[in-house]
Amino acid sequence: MSQEASVSSTQANIAPSLGTQPIYEIGYHLIPTLTEEEVVVAVNALRKALGSAEIIKDVAPVKIPLAYVIERRGQGKREKYAEAYFGFIKFAIDKENIGAIEQYLRATHEVLRHLLVETVREDTSFAPRRAVFTSDRLEGETLKKPVAEVEKAGEVSEEELDKSIDAIVA
Repeated sequence: MSQEASVSSTQANIAPSLGTQPIYEIGYHLIPTLTEEEVVVAVNALRKALGSAEIIKDVAPVKIPLAYVIERRGQGKREKYAEAYFGFIKFAIDKENIGAIEQYLRATHEVLRHLLVETVREDTSFAPRRAVFTSDRLEGETLKKPVAEVEKAGEVSEEELDKSIDAIVA
């Protein structure tokens, strides 16, 4: 057996023992007609549908206005929504279970829309950063405004003035 083959087989044996399941994130909109209690019930049902998944981060849904009205067919009529409850869950689970989770999300009436993506374990949420200004880098010195030089008035003859006006008009 070559040395490369033994290294790869050793790595294959180590990887499963480290619990290296893929990381997924579900972003979801729940219909806005739900009460606060019904939102909690819907989120708990979603967490239950995740089964044995390791929950990494869970942000409770909050009601937000939507960028555009979402329409969908429901119970014999068109439903239109201009706002929804938005939340997300980041979790680790085996790839085999993703199909069942996706099926649950599509079949649940309370879920208006959802997005299921594979991601990384690290927190990738946007953190506002403090702006760094030029004055911060001057270590206590203040910026001085540039002083514009005043143009000196010059003499212009009538003849030159007429030529420049004729050039503009023509």
